[in-house]
Amino acid sequence: MRLFSIEELDRRVERFKSFLKGLEIDCAVLTSNLDLFYFTGSVQKGALIIQTEGESVYFVRKNFDRACKESPVIIEPWNNDSIKKMIKGRWSMPVDVTTVSEYLFFKKKFSIDTDGKDCSNALSLTKTVKSEEEIKLIERAGCINISIMEYAKKIYHPGITDIEIQAEIESYAKKKLSHQGLFWIRGSNMEGSMGLVVTGKDSLAPTYTDFPIGGVGLSPAVAQGASGVRVEKNFVIDFIGSSFGYCADSTRTFFVEKPDKKITEIYGQLNDLLEKTIEKVVPGVTGDEIYNFVLSEVDKYSWKDYFMGYHQKVKFIGHGIGTEVNQLPVIAPGQNLHFENGMTFAVEPKIFLPDFGVIGVENTYVLNGGTLNSVTGDCSNIEDWIIVQ
Repeated sequence: MRLFSIEELDRRVERFKSFLKGLEIDCAVLTSNLDLFYFTGSVQKGALIIQTEGESVYFVRKNFDRACKESPVIIEPWNNDSIKKMIKGRWSMPVDVTTVSEYLFFKKKFSIDTDGKDCSNALSLTKTVKSEEEIKLIERAGCINISIMEYAKKIYHPGITDIEIQAEIESYAKKKLSHQGLFWIRGSNMEGSMGLVVTGKDSLAPTYTDFPIGGVGLSPAVAQGASGVRVEKNFVIDFIGSSFGYCADSTRTFFVEKPDKKITEIYGQLNDLLEKTIEKVVPGVTGDEIYNFVLSEVDKYSWKDYFMGYHQKVKFIGHGIGTEVNQLPVIAPGQNLHFENGMTFAVEPKIFLPDFGVIGVENTYVLNGGTLNSVTGDCSNIEDWIIVQ
């Protein structure tokens, strides 16, 4: 199966080349599945060599025949002499996903005299603006999220545990919604299951991840998400829909008994904050500006000290998403990248109440024509998320 045309992949390569030229880099060597897929449409083991003033060649170790079926780019069997001829000048690899051993392999194997440069930021910038083809795949992933959140309402019953909900929704996603099962999170020690499900005060547990919600997890080896406890008043699902390599991210808070006036009011305020945030995101603004605006709004509320964490906080409220869950742009302090039409990202305000647990919402949006459109549905009406048996 070929997902992308050569014209689509060539546009991506040319955009990447423009960023490489700005860094005065002559050549990029890409080996991670994340980057091979983005530029070739295949993840067969090998290396993609991109010359800023020349051609790009995908050298494949395993499996060459499959790579040829999946990708329209120039593909050659792995050949040390051919690779050596292409890696020249100021060469680079992305340090955020390249191991030291892999870097040293290329440097020693191909007798490169100079040290390799870092092209990870150039890659990140290349992936920020999505094509129509990419947006369609993200929208397809978003449909998975919408279906999963509706399905979660049907499977709840008194006595069910958080891990049972997680198992049910993940199985349904694969069996009925064609979820691909795996997805990419860029960076070292970044892992997560497709659905993070937490409940009650267990949802407040901090952990090592860069996600707002930690959770106790089933063991110290996992240390995140569901812990096997029974659902009492509410549960939260943070889900990654993934289809044909592209992702969508959304969070919903489910109430299994009618929430009191205080919780209902807080839920409304959180959704008001989400609405104000997405109205503020227009072409030309930066993640830093949006973040500071949100904090100024949060300061008005009684729950300001519990925003984006209780025992420990994360310092972002939104992140880009595409082939990787954690892309640019990021809504966070110091993020000066300007928003553009064609960007796709998730916005995820969450409140961590000590006597209740997490109340969180999140949607994935496409910035198009100067406005944001959600691909993961709507969460504004609390009545839609109350499950009373």
